[in-house]
Amino acid sequence: MNDFEGKVAVITGGNSGIGLASAKRLRQQGARVAICGRDRSSLDSAAEELGVLAIEADVSRLPDIDRLYATVADTYGKLDILFANAGVFQSKPVAEVTESFFDGQFDINVKGLYFTVQKALPYLNDGASIILTSSMVHDAGWPGCSVYAAGKAAVRSLARSFSSELHGRGIRVNALVPGVTDTPILQWQDQTAAQRAEGLESLRAGIPLGRIASAEEMAQAVLFLASPAAAYMLGGELRLDGGMTQL
Repeated sequence: MNDFEGKVAVITGGNSGIGLASAKRLRQQGARVAICGRDRSSLDSAAEELGVLAIEADVSRLPDIDRLYATVADTYGKLDILFANAGVFQSKPVAEVTESFFDGQFDINVKGLYFTVQKALPYLNDGASIILTSSMVHDAGWPGCSVYAAGKAAVRSLARSFSSELHGRGIRVNALVPGVTDTPILQWQDQTAAQRAEGLESLRAGIPLGRIASAEEMAQAVLFLASPAAAYMLGGELRLDGGMTQL
């Protein structure tokens, strides 16, 4: 039996990484999928490859979120799945963090996610599933990641708070907590190829399973959280970090 046939899903940050892999899996399972992102070229590529509705939108801009949902509603109707996945990562030591650096991450990772959920409420069917992308970094205490980690800790908290308000409609909100995953976040454009290789090897060395996760593995977890198989999971987190925060 196909759990997603005819379901409508919206994925923010769906033009790359975990979001794109999730869009692909949901389409394969029969869902009608809309993705959004800030890069027109990758959106067009995803639309052509997957047959998704691709909308250029920046979740840090509330009018863009309004336009996203209006477009999806006009095309597909009401939503069954919302994967609030859009996010950015940058690192700086505490002493070097500026206001613009702080705002740049919180505007997308926290404010953008918050209003992505809030503005979806009139468009969500009762019984819908909302999935928020957090990160194991919020538990790890990594140097240079204080702003990013704080934002992802806020996301984990929002999964609980949103759940307490929305479960009366049968809407489940849960957090996906990825570990180190092979996505564009690991491209590190300011580093040489040798520096990136050294950094990736350092990350691998700290993962008990000995490897970096694939975006497809995270997408499988998204499908679980969106499916009836997770019907008894509410306000929780699904952590896939290769054991980094557990061992």
